[in-house]
Amino acid sequence: MRGLDKPFRPIYHRRVTRPTSRFPIRPSTANGPQAEEPSGRERILDAALEVIARRGYSAAGVQEIVDLSATSKGSFYFHFPSKEQMVMALVERMSEKLINKVRDTVKNQPTPLHRVAGSIDVLMTTFARQHKVAQVLLLSIVGNGKAVDKKFLPIRERFSGLIREELDAAIEAGQIEPMDTQLVARIWVGGLHEVILHWLMTGQPNPLTSASPALRRTLLLSVGADPATIEAGPGMARTQ
Repeated sequence: MRGLDKPFRPIYHRRVTRPTSRFPIRPSTANGPQAEEPSGRERILDAALEVIARRGYSAAGVQEIVDLSATSKGSFYFHFPSKEQMVMALVERMSEKLINKVRDTVKNQPTPLHRVAGSIDVLMTTFARQHKVAQVLLLSIVGNGKAVDKKFLPIRERFSGLIREELDAAIEAGQIEPMDTQLVARIWVGGLHEVILHWLMTGQPNPLTSASPALRRTLLLSVGADPATIEAGPGMARTQ
């Protein structure tokens, strides 16, 4: 047949590649260069947030987290000696971001009580917008035994420490009478935790932020402050 004497030339097909990660590099935009790809550690933590929020701490498997992050078990254990250490790192990262957000948002408020009242609004608004973060911080990692729960106690103490700091400043400024601010701060955190936990489990109040005014007034009254003078003060509208 004609053409059989011609040498065989293989046909090369162009290989099409597809991203394997659920957390790919962000594309470049008109406002700036292409964003840097998240590190393996950050991709693992991002995936862990998704899995733990969906399944809870006990049921979240390392392999599922690895698959979602498009890394490997070797990479996982390179960054984290155990699943428990990984979850602690995740909670630490989320707590740090939340506390920094609160501080940055209320730092220009005129008095300590304005700042602490504004902090309540920031916490409620942030959790309302970031349901998965609230789920992991307040619901998914608790109830797994005293030994495990105790390891996360320092994270909760950071929130009460933030409140205590402002209450101490309010006492120094003469806004409220001297009191056991450590105990009061823990009571405040307990109240906030109960309201947000009930929202996570029942969907009420809806929206979560609808509880902020009553919660803020109740907590301010508990330290002998007049909520009307704080809420009417300059700058409070910026924390809503």
